[in-house]
Amino acid sequence: MNNLEIIPQPLYKYRQWTEPCVDKQYSRRILTDNEIYLASADQFNDPFDAALPFKYKEEELTPDNIFRKLWQTGKEMFPDLSDDELMRKCYDQQRSGRFSNGTYWKESYHRFKEENIRTFGIVSLTSKRDNLLMWSHYSNSHQGFCVGLDKFILWNLIDGALTKVIYQNEFPSVGLFDDEPGALMNLLSTKSPEWEYEDEYRFIKFDAAGRVLKFPDDAVLEVILGYRMPENEKQEVIQLTREKFKRAKIFECKMSLEQFKLYVIPIL
Repeated sequence: MNNLEIIPQPLYKYRQWTEPCVDKQYSRRILTDNEIYLASADQFNDPFDAALPFKYKEEELTPDNIFRKLWQTGKEMFPDLSDDELMRKCYDQQRSGRFSNGTYWKESYHRFKEENIRTFGIVSLTSKRDNLLMWSHYSNSHQGFCVGLDKFILWNLIDGALTKVIYQNEFPSVGLFDDEPGALMNLLSTKSPEWEYEDEYRFIKFDAAGRVLKFPDDAVLEVILGYRMPENEKQEVIQLTREKFKRAKIFECKMSLEQFKLYVIPIL
């Protein structure tokens, strides 16, 4: 999905100001150093995330199609084989039933997964700035902060795909001869319905796993302080934001006394 007009503005990133682990002091750098990190799939807390086993569409697994696919793959994997040798190899594979019964793609899964980990850098963002669970999970139990980023500036900076995460129980299937980027994007952006509360949007960039990108000051549109953020840290973030990010509005979270809800209140 690259239609920016239907994607929320801004998109939010939950962060921690003071992190519990000494070796993870990068979190605040989104404000101090204007850095955004493109994670690889093995860095997510969900082991299925961007690492789904792929399945071919059942209706496409005809004998003719299977042979064509084996031939196509064989040409790439065994360029030194003669056509006669490759043909015999394809027929042997086809007769074994490994392709139609799923053995072929299951054996290919780990190679596919490792390639994804090495290749794709992913920035996970959300449309929500007041989600109780996200404040708990990603902002040190409401002691951190949340940054609202300009989707247009990020789009130009990252220069990759921007997609809304799909939440469903079944793994997506791909076409046997589907080389379109959209098929791969579905595999990289489909998650279990258990994560639906996050309402995630993600940038996916080829050949960018583990990279850090710098964004301009005007990419920051909002800074929201957590309900439990210590007062001295609040003042640090407020001062930094006012000095650096002239477009940014500053807010803080307040707990409702009537329902399970956070109010996001402007700091003037």
